[in-house]
Amino acid sequence: MSAAVQVASDSDNRIPIIDVGTYLAGSPGADQVLARAITRTCLDTGFLVISNHGVPQLIIDRAFASAAEFFTHDEAFKLALKIGGENIGYLPYGGQTVRTSTVHKNTKPNYSESFYITTPDGETDRNKWPPGMDEFRAAVVTYFQTMRVLAHRILPAFALALDLPRDYFEADFVNPTSTVRLIEYAPQLQDETDLFGFAPHTDGSFITFLPQSKFPGLEVRTASGDWIRPPSVPGTLVVNTGEMLSHYSNDRFVPTPHRVINRTPHKRHAMPFFYGPNRDRMISCVPTCVSEQNPPRYQPSTSRERSAIKDRTNFPHRQIPEFASESY
Repeated sequence: MSAAVQVASDSDNRIPIIDVGTYLAGSPGADQVLARAITRTCLDTGFLVISNHGVPQLIIDRAFASAAEFFTHDEAFKLALKIGGENIGYLPYGGQTVRTSTVHKNTKPNYSESFYITTPDGETDRNKWPPGMDEFRAAVVTYFQTMRVLAHRILPAFALALDLPRDYFEADFVNPTSTVRLIEYAPQLQDETDLFGFAPHTDGSFITFLPQSKFPGLEVRTASGDWIRPPSVPGTLVVNTGEMLSHYSNDRFVPTPHRVINRTPHKRHAMPFFYGPNRDRMISCVPTCVSEQNPPRYQPSTSRERSAIKDRTNFPHRQIPEFASESY
């Protein structure tokens, strides 16, 4: 398949824009309204766009600017922070080939570079912060912490969408697995077979939050095989489901493949925030999604175990024996 596949706009509202302001304000009945909207989109594209989410645009803009500044540094500066035993730090071009895609046989590394940040809390902070970039660290930590609060506040709506008590996931999300991936995509002005900024894939998270980038590039695959773009509305966040939610829901809510191709002449930046359960909690299919006629498709496992398997497949450095068992 060529990167030149036709991409449609979201003119038929396949990816809805949902105002979550009343939900976050605790208005009566707003949680059920949001849960129904989540159910509808999870059974279709698995993507939605949320407005009035409460994340100040200034926090997002500062994080975007800091990410762009980091990627302007020379290769030696960035490689000194290269990821190793854990997916924390800098991932250069050629560092990831997505081999776990269910919709495309990817043969080339992603045409992008990344910087991973995991939980930046006090004594548990294991991040590789670039020296002399205090403003970068402050901006990214603020963004991380703000997104983590929002993700936790949205979590009950996903429980309700699965006909569960609103606090069902609380215990599993104590010390959640959270990651920010700063990404810079180089321009792709010429179509090249199987070359993507980020090849077709699904996220390993429970849910992912993505601020709107300045330039287009994200494309979502529908069940019919078409590629569409989420509505590009300034100030909104794109939200999509991941493999951990699929595990919980026994594939009722399956993650949707998506990809990135930067067809603009500009460098494109993205800052997905990945939110998942505590990496050591044993995860099982929820009771509302299993029955005698629909038995569990997944054995209980931890997100650490699932991530380690996926990482060993997609990241060459994780195939080194000393790094193979770690997960971020």
